[in-house]
Amino acid sequence: MNFLAHLFLSGKNEEVMVGNLLEDFVVGRINHPRNAIYNYTIKNGILLHRLIDTFTDTNYAVSDCKVVLYEKYHKYAAVLIDIFFDHYLAIHWVEYSNEPFDKFRYRVHIAFQNHWSILPEKMKPMIESMIKNDWLNNYSEFWGIERALIGISRRTKYESNMEKATEDLMINYQFFDEKFSVFFPKIMLECNQFLSEKGYNVI
Repeated sequence: MNFLAHLFLSGKNEEVMVGNLLEDFVVGRINHPRNAIYNYTIKNGILLHRLIDTFTDTNYAVSDCKVVLYEKYHKYAAVLIDIFFDHYLAIHWVEYSNEPFDKFRYRVHIAFQNHWSILPEKMKPMIESMIKNDWLNNYSEFWGIERALIGISRRTKYESNMEKATEDLMINYQFFDEKFSVFFPKIMLECNQFLSEKGYNVI
């Protein structure tokens, strides 16, 4: 899952949301001394991120999508599906959330501004760009997906050709959409169970 899905699956708690996106910048065990700056709820957000990644990596519907892209993109097929699924979440938003999309994006932006001091320095430029350029809204448009893929492609160690993958999204649009509709309710249930067990409001 990419940014939009990770944030949405965090439910209503600001710190769970921040921790969820922060996970990419956290190394090792959650209780390692280097992670002592994060409180209990931030750490639960980090753990939720890891749960989402594990569930996604082992889900058959996601695997079916990766197969379509693997020959052309190899290991980057998983990255592409993460971004494509953010697109489907954006365009099908009202099917999964009672919260208006504009309100959700505003809530996300405020959450990171409120917790700016705990963000790793390497993360701050990304969050600044996410807010300034309204990444979460852009995922609903093909040009927004293409822009995201160009940015990721520039950061890959090896040539990925991901900047061209919008064409594959268009070609396989209905197939990916159907797989997303199978997968996403299941991951919502998984995340709601986690949130409920930890005492947080569910999605």
